Amino acid sequence: MDLKINEHFEVRFAQTYPEFTKRLVGTYDSLSFQEVKVCMFIKMSFSNRQIQDELNLSKSSLANLRSSIRKKMALNRGQSLTNSILCF
Repeated sequence: MDLKINEHFEVRFAQTYPEFTKRLVGTYDSLSFQEVKVCMFIKMSFSNRQIQDELNLSKSSLANLRSSIRKKMALNRGQSLTNSILCF
C-alpha cells in the first residue's frame, strides 16, 4: 500500500472512529499491528477482497490473520468476526 494512501486511511479512520483503535488495543493487547489494520478495514466495511488489495495480502494470508484475530478475541465458531468488530 502506498504510504500516502495508508496515512490518509488512518487519518480518515481516526476522524470517523476516534476511540476504536485505542479501545481495541486496550481490550485485546495481543493483536499485532497488521491484525489491528485488518480490524480497522473491517470496521470501515471493506470486503475481504478490498482488504487483500489494500494490504497486499493473499487470500490465505488474510484468512490466517482473521483466524488469529478471532482466537485473540475469544470468538467461537458461531460468532461473526465482522459483526463483533462492527459492534465494538
